[in-house]
Amino acid sequence: MWHFIKFLLLSLITFGIYPLYFYVTRQERTNELLEEILDKLKKK
Repeated sequence: MWHFIKFLLLSLITFGIYPLYFYVTRQERTNELLEEILDKLKKK
C-alpha cells in the first residue's frame, strides 16, 4: 500500500511540474525563432 501512495504523490508532483517545463521550453523556442526572423529582416 505504501508503494502505491508514494507512486501517487510522485505522479502528482511530476504532473504539476510538467506544464511549467513545457511552457518554459516553448517560450525559449519561440524567442529563438523570433530572433532568427529579426536577423533575416535586418539583413535585407
